Amino acid sequence: MMKRTWLSLLCCLLMLCCAGCGAMAERTDAAVRVGDVVYDLQTVQSALASSRLLYETAGVSLNDEQEQQLADSVLEHFIGLGVLESLLREAGQAEFDDQTQSLLDQQAQQTYEAAWQQVAAGIRGDSPDVTDGQIDAFLADMGCTPEAYRQQLELELKNQRVLDRYCGEIALGDGEALAYYEQNYVSVCRERYEGNIPLFEQEVLVSGGVSYYVPEGYRRIKHIVMALPEDIAERLSALKSGSSAISQDAWQAMLDAAGKTMKPKTDAIYQALADGESFESQMRLYSYDTSVAPEDAGYLIHADSVLWDDGFLKAAMALEHPGDVSEPVVTTAGIHIILYAGDEPAGPFSLTQEQQELLEQEALAGKQTRALEELVSRYRGDYEIETHPEWLTISE
Repeated sequence: MMKRTWLSLLCCLLMLCCAGCGAMAERTDAAVRVGDVVYDLQTVQSALASSRLLYETAGVSLNDEQEQQLADSVLEHFIGLGVLESLLREAGQAEFDDQTQSLLDQQAQQTYEAAWQQVAAGIRGDSPDVTDGQIDAFLADMGCTPEAYRQQLELELKNQRVLDRYCGEIALGDGEALAYYEQNYVSVCRERYEGNIPLFEQEVLVSGGVSYYVPEGYRRIKHIVMALPEDIAERLSALKSGSSAISQDAWQAMLDAAGKTMKPKTDAIYQALADGESFESQMRLYSYDTSVAPEDAGYLIHADSVLWDDGFLKAAMALEHPGDVSEPVVTTAGIHIILYAGDEPAGPFSLTQEQQELLEQEALAGKQTRALEELVSRYRGDYEIETHPEWLTISE
């Protein structure tokens, strides 16, 4: 649902293009035959290679059993295509007129050009000197060509003809998109992160992963952080790292001394706030932390957070009401003044309008796919089916 990286998108498109392009073959060359519809070995093998590449790109290694399961699923995919193609032929709807052919050609070229731009942007983000010709060659090696997109669009149109003829209009009912979101996105993240704040923070807040669920107990904070004098910062860092032994009382005395050193600046900030200046304005004036802009919602923090200095976390969670501001807090990063900006709603991630529209499209496509699968299951017994898994190169 969310925008994929260029490489993930390319692999998904590659899988679709290769798996959806059924090259007709002589009966003796058919790796898959459904009635009079046949798919040659090269087409089926290419689809298997594309499927395997999708896993490799995601960093997933398949064992022998999983490789065999993948090959079986590819063969089943072509059986399904063959059943649907047979139904269309029997209904006289498997061919396209000249006008439709021309429109498919135009749309395929536009789709290819849009994908080319996205792939180019992704590659050049890391390698700005890559030429247009190298990108052309890369896409060609991957099998992503205007012709591949053309065949994929043809497949989609044929699927729609099958749906119209055998299944009628398929639409989402009330609440179906939301139920789809809950089942396929929210529940997965809830199961993974509820009750495991360290995992949520490592995978989502630190590594930038996507979560469609926010665990209970998070609040938003903003802070003004000012660097300590260099000599004090170095002594605190050495003590914090344990390279120098110190008692708890001596450590606290060091923090207090650092706070006194910064008191003129902290007093000026508190006075500005008392005079009606916004916390954000003081962030702009004093804070060296630019990771989160003053106008943004702020940092997520939780009582079980593991990302923050203990003193900082304790001070942030001690604030009782949104809008409350802490006393100065000294850490090895500097001296902080913390604002309790608000509570983060727990539960499903709220979607933007664009994300909602993408979700509805995805949910509808899933419903249509299930209808096609049910249709294949209903009619596959009407055709003689032959497959040759022994011809496939299962692993590389």
